[in-house]
Amino acid sequence: MTFSKLINYTTREFMSDHELEQYIVKQNDIFTTKVVEEFTKAGMLRRVLTKLWNKEGVHRVGILFEYRDEKAFSECQSLLEKHYIPMVKTFITKVVGSRGIVVHEFDSEEFKKS
Repeated sequence: MTFSKLINYTTREFMSDHELEQYIVKQNDIFTTKVVEEFTKAGMLRRVLTKLWNKEGVHRVGILFEYRDEKAFSECQSLLEKHYIPMVKTFITKVVGSRGIVVHEFDSEEFKKS
């Protein structure tokens, strides 16, 4: 069982709900099976895209990245620049990223890790 050692949580705020929805649809074009394999090989353990719903009038997604370690984070940054950034550069967004090292966690019985 592999545990995340480093986590990045980024929010991306869009000008409209339409742009946000277009961004969500684009994820499957960006993260093909081949690209996901590259990220996995580099050490990304998990990526989750969430559509934030608790802020009225705000068009925002949250993106959770979980990495095996700092080396994996660095390797995945170059993959993001190669595969992700070119595909989303047309979106005008406000991006806020937060990075942290895991210092405490727990998993429920229902949450399975590979």
